[in-house]
Amino acid sequence: MYKWVDESGQVHFSQFPPEEREAENVNINAPTSSNSKQAVENLQKLRQQLTEQVVDRTTQSEEEKQAAADKERMAENCQKAKQRLLDLQNNGRIYKTLENGEREWYDEKGREGLIANAKKDVDKYCK
Repeated sequence: MYKWVDESGQVHFSQFPPEEREAENVNINAPTSSNSKQAVENLQKLRQQLTEQVVDRTTQSEEEKQAAADKERMAENCQKAKQRLLDLQNNGRIYKTLENGEREWYDEKGREGLIANAKKDVDKYCK
């Protein structure tokens, strides 16, 4: 930093010396904080807190997305279980198709077992 005086007696400071005048080279030291170590520690704590907040928000958002997906899946399963129960109750004869393509018909006891299982599914998914 250079200090010089113009013709009118005005003192100036500049990074470069004037071409037509003599200038005094002035060494200016920037003030240092007596608590610079403390300031660095505080900054590190703030950064850590911000990082933790970002992680918390991300985790919370992921948990909310998962909860919404689980709720939607339960609603779909509930609807399917109710429809299955209605189908079993309304159809007099029920069968399952075997691997060879033939039908195996359930007797009344087998049908009641299927209905009981369907009711359990409704209770499970339609809470």
